[in-house]
Formats: sequence, structure tokens, C-alpha cells
Amino acid sequence: MIKNMKTLFFSIVFSIFGIGYLVGFGLLERYSIVGLTIVFCIFIREIRKISFMQFCIGIGGMIVGILLCSHFLFFFEYKDESRKESIYAEENENTAVLLVYEGEPERYDLPIHLKNINTSNSIKEKIFLPIRLYQYKRVYENIGISKYKDISRRIGQKLSTHLDHGYDIYISYLNDQPYYKDVICEKVLRQKYKKMIIAPILLTESLNYQYVVHELEMENLYMNKNSLKFMKPLWDGEKITKAIVKEACRENEDKKDMGIVLMGNMKGEGVRSKAVNQERKFVENIKKELMKNGFEERKIKFTGQSFKEEELNKNLGELQEYGVGKILLVEIDDVLDKIENQYRIEKLIKKMKGVENLDIRYMAGWGEKDLIIEELEYRIRLMNVEKWN
Repeated sequence: MIKNMKTLFFSIVFSIFGIGYLVGFGLLERYSIVGLTIVFCIFIREIRKISFMQFCIGIGGMIVGILLCSHFLFFFEYKDESRKESIYAEENENTAVLLVYEGEPERYDLPIHLKNINTSNSIKEKIFLPIRLYQYKRVYENIGISKYKDISRRIGQKLSTHLDHGYDIYISYLNDQPYYKDVICEKVLRQKYKKMIIAPILLTESLNYQYVVHELEMENLYMNKNSLKFMKPLWDGEKITKAIVKEACRENEDKKDMGIVLMGNMKGEGVRSKAVNQERKFVENIKKELMKNGFEERKIKFTGQSFKEEELNKNLGELQEYGVGKILLVEIDDVLDKIENQYRIEKLIKKMKGVENLDIRYMAGWGEKDLIIEELEYRIRLMNVEKWN
């Protein structure tokens, strides 16, 4: 009985140190490695004395430890402590413009990642929580700092300069601080704006877009003095299409020697057929504009899932048959380039270059281009002059 209890205890401790290594960083990660080493050495020393019953108890203990750790991890989740208070007596005549990006932390941030996973309806991600967190940690270890937030701030500054007087720009995120609800509660509502425009910087009416609109429409129930408008997704913006094509043209003067693979993100959008159709129309608009600029239609490919290796290999094989000398991969789904996307695409390119010896390049985020700023400015000004409720 005592041996069985020891086995159960050490197996649970082993699981706790294992989870600590997977999700932790800094001192926590180092202590977890030391703990794993000690428990493993004890296991090797006692391996000949372990019975089949103790082995089964050990496996069961590890499963219990993993489940307990996965549950208690959410105690470290980022908590929203914003207050919905107004500090200004008079209404603000300016128009508040809230830019909402998907966002991601600059560095590996356990509380933020826990909140994002908990917000997700994906049961798979919650079940494999430690593995998912470990993947995030590895991405940041390999790439370093995410520049997503810096780029989004620069876009906000440029847009503020273009709009000039009468508009106050606020930056917020779905998956990082400051969260869009925090910005509304702590900044926008406190200044009593008469008019507010919510501008989700998203390509299609995806699940994220629908979530933002629904949540803020519900929040608007207590904002009865404010008028609220939502900017539509960016998929039909002519200047956005031109910005992508303009960037592609800079990659190579001999357009007949270049193949292009447009990478979308239809994965997870099956229930949102409208978003899928919008992305397809966006791709068609890009193809038409590319052809106007001298690219051959047969050398423009599209993959519905950005990192599906089989589909990418198929597209690359077809492009090679046409004798292209250079292949450009273009991520079209997000106006900014997430660190996880960079990591996965770098691995893919390295693998493909090693096998095929191809000249493959990746076009990073295109959201900071002047044409994108002009498109956002046009949409916001148009919404502001149209009739308010």
C-alpha cells in the first residue's frame, strides 16, 4: 500500500513538473527541468522493483496530474478589471474610432494565452492546453519578439495624421492587451463621445468579426446616449487589392518568370459560408489586378489553408511545370503578420528549398502600406458623414 501511494505521488509530481516545463519560462522552466531530472533518476533506480500494478498506478497518476494542472492553470488567466465609469460631464463632440486587431503578445505571456484559449470554443485546444502553450513558447523562442503591436500602433498614428481634427483614434485587440472592451470602458466611455466607430481590422465577416460586433452591440445597451457604427470587413477594398499587387510587383521585374501562391485561411470558417465567399471574391480581385500588371493567370495559385503542406506542394509542383524562376507566397487573410505564421512559413520554405532548390519568398504583412491607410480613412470619413441613429 505504501509503495503504491509513493508511486501515485511521484507520478503526479512528475506530471506537475512536466506541465511546468511545457508552459513555464525563466526560473519556472529551469526548476521544472531539475524536478523532472530528479524524479526520472529515482524511476531509473527503482525500475527493477516496479510491479505491473505500480506501473498502471503511475500512468493513472500522470493522467490525474495532467488534468489537475490543466484545470488549475486557468487561475493564472488574465482577468478583466475594467470599470465602466464616466469622468466627464459634457459630451465629447469628436468621433471616437476604435481600431480592433486580432493581436498577439509581444513576448510569450502565459496569462494572455490562457485567456485566449479559454475564450475559444475549441474543445481540442482546451484538452491539449499544455501542448498548445508549449507550441506558443517554442514559436517565441525561435522568432523572438512579435512586431504585431508596433505595426498596429504605427497604422493608428498614420491614420490619426490623415484624419486630423475631429477624430480620436484608439488601438485595441482581441487577443492581447489592451483588450477592446477595456479600451471602451477605461477610455472611450469615460469621455462621453456622442459618436463612436468600431473598425475591426479584419478581412472577412469571420467568427472573430461576428464576435466583436455581437459583444459590442450587447454592450451598447447601457450606452444609450452614444451612437455606434461598425465598419465592414476589408475584403472589397480596391486600395487593399492594389496594395498587395503593388508589393508583389516590387519582388521581380520579369513578371512572366514569377509564380504566386495566395494563401487564405478558410480553416475553421466552414459554418461561416459568407466569410468563405468573401475571401474567394477577394482572391479573384487580386488575380484580376495581378493579370492587369503583367502576371500570367496560370501562374497564380490559391490555397484555402495557409499551412497545408500537401496543397502547397501541389501548387509549387504545378508552377515548376510552367518554368517559373521565383515563387512568391502571399498571406492574404490578416493585414498584419503574426509571429506563429512567420514561424510556420519559415519552416515550410526551408523544407521546400531543401527538397526542390527553389527561390521561394514570403511577402510579410501588408497592412502598413499607404494605400491601406487611405482605404481606412475613406471608410471612416464616409461612415461619419452618413446619417447617425
